[in-house]
Amino acid sequence: MQSPAPPPACEPLRPGDPALVGGYRVLARLRDGAGTVYLATTQSGVRLAVRRLPARLADDAGFRSRLKARITAVQRARSPYLAAVFDGHADETGAWVATEHAPGPSLAWAVAEAGALPVPAVRTLARALAEALQALHDAGAAHGDLTASAVRLTEAGPRLDAFGAPDPAGPPADDVPHLGRVALHAATGRAVHDDGAGLDACPDELRGPLARILAGDHPEPLAELGGDAPRPGWLPSGVAALLPAYLAEPPGRDDAAAAGPVPAPRWGRSTRPVMLPPAAPPPPGVFAGPPATRPDLRRGR
Repeated sequence: MQSPAPPPACEPLRPGDPALVGGYRVLARLRDGAGTVYLATTQSGVRLAVRRLPARLADDAGFRSRLKARITAVQRARSPYLAAVFDGHADETGAWVATEHAPGPSLAWAVAEAGALPVPAVRTLARALAEALQALHDAGAAHGDLTASAVRLTEAGPRLDAFGAPDPAGPPADDVPHLGRVALHAATGRAVHDDGAGLDACPDELRGPLARILAGDHPEPLAELGGDAPRPGWLPSGVAALLPAYLAEPPGRDDAAAAGPVPAPRWGRSTRPVMLPPAAPPPPGVFAGPPATRPDLRRGR
């Protein structure tokens, strides 16, 4: 059976898409989800993934306040396996968040196209994602949306969208079983919707640790599962073959869009970038909390 055509790394802009979001020039569409995500660029050429959140969220003053606090917290997180939050803004005219652009296929697409990852790659993936989550948790933030679609695969290692859910409903501890689901998805090639489902198809050496992670028994299973840090060649050849398409230039705007900003009902009022001030590292102990709400994901801790 012939495999489906791979999804484009990015899609051309559609009528009604903005030419600018927060002052960043929009180049193409990346994906849809909790708002549309655009490929955009700074004046100096830095590529960003800019998520324009739904208007119904921006209409909620309480949400806007929580979003600003979340952006400030997430900007503190530092990990080579996070696509860090670069900028963001929320007011009554709209809300958006800009993160680093990680050019690579999602884990979900990669395993659908190339099959389950080998055990060493799953261990490497789990270690990197655990470190990324730890950085977020140390900054006082839950991810809230850890799925195989939120993980981008690159030659340098996996990259997790640091922003995650716009308004996470649960505490950081809730991220841990989701890490198990993502690792199980990678190990079996199947999406996992219920804890424990799919373990029968998991390689023997991963089954026990993943079962304990899915059950919320942490952090020891993470230390047991963790592998080597990503290094060149960590991805199997079938996945590595998908990467070049994500490094290509985005499709060009049509002439009408290139002529100037496309009117957008909520974001078209201002084209000046609004930068949140960089957050200083938190003082020791500011985000300390009981292990039940801030699990330590580091190996051996």
